[in-house]
Amino acid sequence: MRRSWLYEFFRIILVFGLRLFHRKFRVVGYENLKGSEIPTIVVGNHQNALLDPLLCCTIISQQLHWLTRSDVFKPGLVSFLLRKVNMLPVYREKDNVADLRDRNEAIFQQCYKRLNRGHWISLFPEGTHKGKKSLNTPLKKGIGRLIIGTFEANPNLQQIRILSLGLEYSEFFEKDGNFLLRIGQPIVLSKEDYTTANKAIWANELVAEISQHLQTVMTDIRNEEYYEEYITIQDLLHFVNPYNDWHENVLIYQDMVNSNKFEQPQFLEELKTFNELSKELRFSNRIEFDSNQWQFWNTLRVFVTVPFNLVGKIIFFPISNFTENFVQTKLKDPLFRNSIRISFKLFFSIPYIFILAIAFPIFGINYFIGVLILIGTGVFEVRSRMRIDRFKKIIKYKKDCSQRSTDYSKWKTAQEQCIRQLKEICNEQNK
Repeated sequence: MRRSWLYEFFRIILVFGLRLFHRKFRVVGYENLKGSEIPTIVVGNHQNALLDPLLCCTIISQQLHWLTRSDVFKPGLVSFLLRKVNMLPVYREKDNVADLRDRNEAIFQQCYKRLNRGHWISLFPEGTHKGKKSLNTPLKKGIGRLIIGTFEANPNLQQIRILSLGLEYSEFFEKDGNFLLRIGQPIVLSKEDYTTANKAIWANELVAEISQHLQTVMTDIRNEEYYEEYITIQDLLHFVNPYNDWHENVLIYQDMVNSNKFEQPQFLEELKTFNELSKELRFSNRIEFDSNQWQFWNTLRVFVTVPFNLVGKIIFFPISNFTENFVQTKLKDPLFRNSIRISFKLFFSIPYIFILAIAFPIFGINYFIGVLILIGTGVFEVRSRMRIDRFKKIIKYKKDCSQRSTDYSKWKTAQEQCIRQLKEICNEQNK
């Protein structure tokens, strides 16, 4: 199977766009992508709907062939386009397909062939997205079947690689969040391991091993009772290490979660009380931290960029207005909001820019220079809007804190107490 030109076209656009629409975008573990000559199966945690596979495709240069739930393959153009970008439908019991087993067997046969030709098969073994920072276990067993079938389809195949991806979002539902992809060290499976084992037992043990690998590269909060408190810990960790970049603190946090360093009942109970106070008084750890980090030159940049931002906002108003109306009124699942926001703004802006640039020659400006000016204006508008929105939140927050100084002082005292305890836990971790 040849490389899909449509996949590459979309990828080029998304590589640019997904970085543009995230405030901070980080990838850790690029070195673990080496070894593309070995048939590779990519697995990741599934937290944020369509955005998860799009981000994976932009970061990994090798084309990914996604196993995708069949209900998104609407008959006609949608199904045609999805298949052209390497997506393969997987049928579930609730799809009510009479020949479900036969259809899935045909898809798995395609996967075996593609893997043996050097293509990378990708899937989310959790089976569904959920908008929570935890791994939905047990993982689906189809990955074990996929590996066994690939070995059996090619007697000469000696190795298969499993590559784990941990996706981390600062925001699931709001725009302009941060994103981190953590690429784990691959699991290399040999023909010898496969042939000397009981297949069923081997497949089950492998699924368990993959689950463990995924847990090490993601935020996997297993304490449901204190889930919100664990989210608060992640926010407060930035106060403990204020000079670290966002992704550095995320990596520290993930490793401490995996080693159960926060499983301290007294600390978690105090965090619960603090969370209740935060909800009651409506103060935010995230905006508080942003407020502390904000500097004079940030304010200066806001005022300098406002006129240019206004021009960009006017030019791209039709697309922004249509997109936000669609997101707010048509989408039932809020986890799809950011992926639709980014996709619409990117793919509608391309023809819009080329049409709008027709006006530039009237003023004696080359058409292609006009296209570049409009692209630059759009990029500038997005990034400056992020800064302006952040500034407005901080100003509003500071005003609220000032007007409710007694409440703020009470909340700040409780927050500082939690931060002190968190520092002690972190210091113990570093010993």
